[in-house]
Amino acid sequence: MSDRSIQAVAVAVLVASLACAGWLARSIGRERQQQSLVVSLADTQGMPPHVALATAGLGSFRGLAVDALWMRADALQTEGLYYEAQTLSQWITTLQPRFPRVWAFQAWNLAYNISASTRVAEERWGWINRAIDLLRARGIALNPNDADLPMELGWIYFHKIGGKSDREHWYYKARLAREFRELLGDMTGGVTTQEAIDRFATIAAAADSLADLRQDPAVVEALDLIEQHGARPNEAFVRMLGRVLLYSGSADARIHFGAGFPDGTNRPLVTALQADERVRKAVTGAIVPHLQKRVLVDRYRMDPAFMLEQMKSYGPLDWAHPHAHGIYWSERGIAIARTSRRRERINELTLVRTRLGNLQHLMRSGRIEFDPLSNRIDILPDPRFIAGYEEGMRSAITMIESEAGLSAADFGRATVADLLGGYESFLQQATVFAYLYGDESQATDCFARLQRIARDTGRGDDPLMAGGLEQFLSLKLADVMEIDISNLRQFFDAMIQRGLLDGLAKGRLDTFTRFLQVARATYDRRYGNGEHVNPEARLPPFPELVDGSFENLLRKDALPILVRARIWAWAPEQLRARSWPRLEETLVAQAETAGLDPARAFPPPKPTEVPERASPPPGAAPP
Repeated sequence: MSDRSIQAVAVAVLVASLACAGWLARSIGRERQQQSLVVSLADTQGMPPHVALATAGLGSFRGLAVDALWMRADALQTEGLYYEAQTLSQWITTLQPRFPRVWAFQAWNLAYNISASTRVAEERWGWINRAIDLLRARGIALNPNDADLPMELGWIYFHKIGGKSDREHWYYKARLAREFRELLGDMTGGVTTQEAIDRFATIAAAADSLADLRQDPAVVEALDLIEQHGARPNEAFVRMLGRVLLYSGSADARIHFGAGFPDGTNRPLVTALQADERVRKAVTGAIVPHLQKRVLVDRYRMDPAFMLEQMKSYGPLDWAHPHAHGIYWSERGIAIARTSRRRERINELTLVRTRLGNLQHLMRSGRIEFDPLSNRIDILPDPRFIAGYEEGMRSAITMIESEAGLSAADFGRATVADLLGGYESFLQQATVFAYLYGDESQATDCFARLQRIARDTGRGDDPLMAGGLEQFLSLKLADVMEIDISNLRQFFDAMIQRGLLDGLAKGRLDTFTRFLQVARATYDRRYGNGEHVNPEARLPPFPELVDGSFENLLRKDALPILVRARIWAWAPEQLRARSWPRLEETLVAQAETAGLDPARAFPPPKPTEVPERASPPPGAAPP
């Protein structure tokens, strides 16, 4: 072959190669765009200038720099040099913000390693908050199609704040509760599930901007009043009003402040709002819901409409509770994973298990009572989430049985058997809590499903399952002395409320006394032994626990008024006398609303001297 022929063949091969390369480049480019591996000028919009410059300026060399830094950061982490690893991970996120794994690495380092390097609870909380904000405001925002980052954020809420592995977990729970009680108030306490959903729906449906509200003359007048008193319609304003309401509902705060306001209150503004009903309604009915919505969207990067969907699916989520946030972010991860082109690499089973774990914890501890003055938080069971867990389980099974299935990453597809172990544990707890909280029909239903699972798995002769509901409960409650001291508050409240509903509501004072004796014996044997408890978890004297559960039950609108009247009628005189000053206004209003004579439904106690609370002798029920 002549030189000219060789050159012609070479040119032809070159042209063909260039054509193929051009064709492949388009395909590879599309794939890189879909995988968020390309950073264009448009992609740098919203990034800080130094991040945009480093990201776009280094071009292809970014990958080499990131690889080197990542290997070094991983080595530093292994050596326990957490601050140094944190610095390198910040460089990596600057060079490659579309690298989800390094965001997760950085957040974990902040929440678990660096936070543990200090013994000061407030400093620990500061590092954990930095980890949360890093993922919520930056990592997830820059990687919106990654399912792992919402899962990592949900895990911090579930395990670090909602769990008990950190000795300061009560402090974290109290700080989160204060933050969201100031913003949203108590939207779920003492109301039905639907009422809680309706309350939050007001925020989800609120106007997106103040301009939309200015069509109402009352709103314009209210905004003028706010500005006249040196305030602005922003987060600080809505939190100031939230603190006023939060402290007004605290018995300790009323004793401390009297009829006044907490520190930091714009007293002239609040007084002016109290004096003008028309303006006050414009503030509470339009301006406050709008501001609450904006804070959720702009600061917490949460979608109120999506939050409302979760409440409709799973129950009255209290956003002051860490497991409510765990639910939100795990559901975000599930939604992203189901539409991802890389589903086979995502462990959707872990996301679903996190959802179910959060719901199980909410059933055990979904009701929060927070006192802003003492910073004390009580976390109590909420059987309303039994139905929510069942809905979560049904949804998971539907995904498993669908054509797309449920990915377990390297383990293939998930099966229903992967969820049965957790489901059985949930049913055991649900049976006990439903019974203790007065819903025998729900307890019977949960126990029937437990027995069916036991028979199907060849454990029908197990003594725990072979007998009836009463035998199951007696065997489970026989282990009460092994309850972790952090969980005793739930047990005491459940036993007292069970005594009120199964005893006083049915005119059976002996049953009421029996439940209290069991609770008191547990209190004396477990809490009275001097075991260390964090200040935020410290329990008050036992008679105060009885008073608190008694008063909470009588305030519960979801409980029929006549049942509450029977409980009041059969309650010991000294118990009524102690509670009357705190309950009088509520009971009278509830009776009048129901068309009843307050003096007959809730007769005042006899005007005798009320003895101070004192701990009765062990084994005796308090009056």
